[in-house]
Amino acid sequence: MLIIKAGGSAITDKSTPYTIRLEVIQQLAEQLREIQEPIILTHGVGSYGHPPARKYQIGYGFDGTSERRMGFLLTHYWVDELSQRFTKVMMDANVPAGRLRPTELFVTENRRIATFFPEPLERYLDMGIIPVLHGDGPTDRKQGFCVLSSDQIAVYLARYFQARAVIFGMDVDGVLENGKTVSAIAYQDLPDWQQKIKKSTDASGGLPKKLGEIETLKDLNIPVKIINLLKPGTLLEAVKGEATGTHISN
Repeated sequence: MLIIKAGGSAITDKSTPYTIRLEVIQQLAEQLREIQEPIILTHGVGSYGHPPARKYQIGYGFDGTSERRMGFLLTHYWVDELSQRFTKVMMDANVPAGRLRPTELFVTENRRIATFFPEPLERYLDMGIIPVLHGDGPTDRKQGFCVLSSDQIAVYLARYFQARAVIFGMDVDGVLENGKTVSAIAYQDLPDWQQKIKKSTDASGGLPKKLGEIETLKDLNIPVKIINLLKPGTLLEAVKGEATGTHISN
């Protein structure tokens, strides 16, 4: 089982709201066709989900106002539009990928996944369908709703399904230090790396938060690769264990 996350920074243009990078998703689809093992695919929401989530402060939950409630629903609309376009590219490339909305699979508590309803996802896998999930705004038991990043989803599913590897596709070559790619990081060093990296303003928390999510896999020692999804062929290289991007393990 592979968990693959296509970052919002790769599949959308974050500098322009509601702009998709179709060529990147097409390259991704072509590579997915070549992988002969079960896959769960998640994607970020980039320039579709982050602008309304920030504007309406969805991450802070429901405050009882009509504006926050409508902003929550509007964020769902834009996230759904991106995911529909994403999966359409997959189907056009003859990749059997099907959407599953995280709002219908997960309930959070204090912004962390608390309950998971796995049966729809498991049935997709049984039929040879690649489940496609994305960052979303599920209901939350403490604050009404919240922002649930696709990073948290990817790591949660990696643990649940005991994945053999997790691959994060971004718009850079991996974790960078002084402009150069760091080829390998040990799990125990991830907290130090989080402090080195300037925090992002992404709704999902950016790279430091991504590394924090990845760190939770330390006890299972599931290997993680962070790669540049903008470069053709990097996903297949990572799947084959070739030296690309940043490799995280014990």
